[in-house]
Amino acid sequence: MATSSTTSVQAIFDYINSLGELTPILPVGGFATRTSLTIATDVMLDIISERFNWKWNRMKIAPWYTISWQQDYAQIGLTNIGWLESGWWVDINNTALPKPEYRFECVRDLVPTSNSANPPSKVSWDYNSNLNFGVWPGADQTYTNPLGQVITPTNPPTCIIDGNGNILVLTTWGTTGDTAPEAEANAPEGTQVPDGSVVWTVASPNSQGFRLVPLPPQQGIVYQMNVVAQMKAPAAFTKMSQFINPVPDDYAHWFRTGCIVYCYRMSPNPAASTAFDKKREQWLAAMAGAAKQGDRELNSAGFVPDRGVVSPQGGWDVGPANPYLWNLWPGR
Repeated sequence: MATSSTTSVQAIFDYINSLGELTPILPVGGFATRTSLTIATDVMLDIISERFNWKWNRMKIAPWYTISWQQDYAQIGLTNIGWLESGWWVDINNTALPKPEYRFECVRDLVPTSNSANPPSKVSWDYNSNLNFGVWPGADQTYTNPLGQVITPTNPPTCIIDGNGNILVLTTWGTTGDTAPEAEANAPEGTQVPDGSVVWTVASPNSQGFRLVPLPPQQGIVYQMNVVAQMKAPAAFTKMSQFINPVPDDYAHWFRTGCIVYCYRMSPNPAASTAFDKKREQWLAAMAGAAKQGDRELNSAGFVPDRGVVSPQGGWDVGPANPYLWNLWPGR
């Protein structure tokens, strides 16, 4: 989040209460605060939705690195992805300056694949519980840090399931011990489990992770994966003193207008309540204009080939140039 708000929910509704038409709509008894907080929460959900990709709601996710023959990568403590905007890989061990880097597609869903190639072309997110992981590789198995390596080390899986069903993520490179690592059942996220000189850390099944295609080959280039995401809407407002983060002050007008619109929905007056749908539609249309106003730069979009003009046919993904994966048919 690039900026922080100095506008509180209380300030928003102090203004609304000054409007004669809306004052009777907000109850004056013990439920006034609850009504205002509910309205503020609903407005936030509308503002931070798939309709808009606000720059002030973006976050750069901590980079992660490709591992040989590993498609899914559980993350620890990552819980606020709303949707993925964009991403790019970096040939992190390349000594050239600048290091080679290139964008990849962020998509909604990817299925497991056994087709391996470089570089990664697509990435999706999912909850850790929906991803696929390996098993402990056994005693005296060495995990080599891929950073600084000419080619990807042939490492065992760095995300495994232990005997109690916990998701374990490798957090310290080394050599495994004599006994399979195991945390107690339903261990809290962040619990560390030693395994020889290796250390595993428990990842929550409710945290978010990533899947990529194609499958990284056994030995190849190590890619640093960089992803930019839109954050999900924050939790429901619980106090009138809360600021309307992540909405910055120069967008507080749109938040205030949304709260005014939602007050009509709460009105006991049929004439006012029936006007809600039209007013909300007008507000969302105005919000679309606000999104354009805040994003006036040209989009960097175009057709970019995934290989040189005279390069041989390749690629493993279904797409406009390869709709039936003809290059993988038997006999080709």
